Amino acid sequence: MKNKKTVVALTAILTVLVFIGVFLMIWFVGDTYKDFKNNFRKEFEIEGLKDGAVPQGMTAYTAGYKETDSDGKTTDKTQQYFLISAYMKDGSASRIYVTGASTGYVGYVTLKNSDGSDFTGHCGGIATNGYTLWITGESVVNVAKASEAYNKVKKNITQEIVEKAGGLTLEGEETNNVITFTSSFKANNRASFCYYFDDPTYTTVSNDRLYVGEFYRPVNYKTSENHKLTTPNGYKNNAFMYEYNVTSNTENKYGLITLSDDNLTDENKVPKIQKIFSIPEKIQGAAFSGRTSYNSTTCTLVLSQSYGLANSHLLCYDYSKITANTNRVKYNELHKDGSGKAENAEDRRFSFEYDGVVKTVGSQSIPYTDDSLYVYYVDNGNGEMLINDYSIPSMSEGMCVVTPNTSSNAASTRVYVLFESASKKYRAFVREPLKNVYSFIPHNK
Repeated sequence: MKNKKTVVALTAILTVLVFIGVFLMIWFVGDTYKDFKNNFRKEFEIEGLKDGAVPQGMTAYTAGYKETDSDGKTTDKTQQYFLISAYMKDGSASRIYVTGASTGYVGYVTLKNSDGSDFTGHCGGIATNGYTLWITGESVVNVAKASEAYNKVKKNITQEIVEKAGGLTLEGEETNNVITFTSSFKANNRASFCYYFDDPTYTTVSNDRLYVGEFYRPVNYKTSENHKLTTPNGYKNNAFMYEYNVTSNTENKYGLITLSDDNLTDENKVPKIQKIFSIPEKIQGAAFSGRTSYNSTTCTLVLSQSYGLANSHLLCYDYSKITANTNRVKYNELHKDGSGKAENAEDRRFSFEYDGVVKTVGSQSIPYTDDSLYVYYVDNGNGEMLINDYSIPSMSEGMCVVTPNTSSNAASTRVYVLFESASKKYRAFVREPLKNVYSFIPHNK
């Protein structure tokens, strides 16, 4: 009897071990990532992984550098620089890692709050247009402008980041690799990611945009109940992404067009939201591919969707379908439960209210609201709108495209994709830890 019990116990243990072995084999070799291998190419190594950096956001912009030849002659040149934001596994100051498209890795800068303390935030998104830097996280958009020294000479925060990351500094200035935020504003959502759209048709910023979106997942990453809408095709969206207009006024502390109501104090004149996009859950980043002008419809919106160890998805949408008048509704005309346009005033949704912004009317201070805002549905239930869904390895994060050098850019722009899977925090658990940025050109399926 004793031997029989031993055999049963050993059999049970062996069965469990076989099950675990089969599971691990399937987990680590069970997905061939056909979309990824057929459509994506390796670009450059993600720096900072050995330091404990957890990459989150990525942006690209042009800045200058000096090239020295074998004879010691120096030439001024420009190139695309990739800026990757990351929080640190040990809780130290968050960083921006800089890589040149031609010259390779440059170095990094650390981030500080306006009071001089270390900024240790999540750095979920990063964007720049040269004279303004935006970094998102914890429902706030943090803003940095060029320091006083750089503002006098170049007025270019991107150039300052590149030079400080490389250990350079302006003559007479103390060498440091620190970038300090100069202002911030409440994002009216979780501010999980951001994306700067540089319209290649124009040399000014008159048609440039900043997009700020949020990540939603049930239980641990909740969004406001006001952001939970049902699309015309019955798909449940639980997050918002906002569009802001970029301003050419270099003195504007936010770099964005602000509210202009005469009843607002200067403190309450925060960036004005131009559009609301209702987006799916678990979105980590956004990018636009192939846009030739702001009024053009030849554009693909790409959303990076991921969470945990499951495959990531790069969701590609026909932007003309998203922004069609038939696919929008005024926010305050939505039904109160977000299920569609209300049939009467009693059932209409309330006005859109800016977080913490008040205006003075007579002797009263009341919340600032906007009844003119439209909501546009990014609708996974619309087969004509969702033109492709690339299934790729886990933990895709922020995305960017390179700044076009001419107005005659290609019809489709290459999108660069960042991953956090090879960070020390996660690499032991993932099926395929990716140590490089990859790129692809979105196509219709």
